[in-house]
Amino acid sequence: MKASRRIKVSKNGRMFASRVVRHGKVQRAFAEQIGRPVGGCVAGKVHRGMSGHEIHMIAKECARSVKGTKLHF
Repeated sequence: MKASRRIKVSKNGRMFASRVVRHGKVQRAFAEQIGRPVGGCVAGKVHRGMSGHEIHMIAKECARSVKGTKLHF
């Protein structure tokens, strides 16, 4: 597994490359238990021509059912 890097800005305003995990067990558990169900709900309700605020409210409504979920790895 190759470590990924992401550019971040420190509190002093300097940019640095930080290591991030993209395919770890926590990330996979989140995708399976939260990401895909909520993403499917949002995809089913969003259509062309909607404003960003409307899409945000749909995502918030869909995520309400999984709020506070404990991940099982």
